[in-house]
Amino acid sequence: MGIYREKKEQLIEKIEFYKKRIADDTARKKAAEDKLKEVSRLAMAVEYNCKPRELDEIISAEHMLLQKLRSGGLSDAELLELVGGKNADGDISSDKKNDDSTNSDSHYADDEDDGISFYDNSDGDED
Repeated sequence: MGIYREKKEQLIEKIEFYKKRIADDTARKKAAEDKLKEVSRLAMAVEYNCKPRELDEIISAEHMLLQKLRSGGLSDAELLELVGGKNADGDISSDKKNDDSTNSDSHYADDEDDGISFYDNSDGDED
């Protein structure tokens, strides 16, 4: 019975060690995520040629403008045509193209998002 008690205590100590390690690693991960978020915001501010504190106002203004244009009847494809935007394949991203085409084009799957976003960075940062 003493062997099992000793083994049990060792396992309890090991579990406590891992709990502390997980807590420490979680805190480090959170700090790294916060730093990544800040660096992403700074990169976006540089891209928009503004100060980081002005970024929220710029994003809000662009979003409101986009919503007004959409509510005025413009589709994402028409908006992209107006600004000369192209998607990653080099084609103008088009809701109209998807509506007019038959479903035989396999690369226009339903799960693909062909919408416009003025907030995407070319390097994939979202924040």
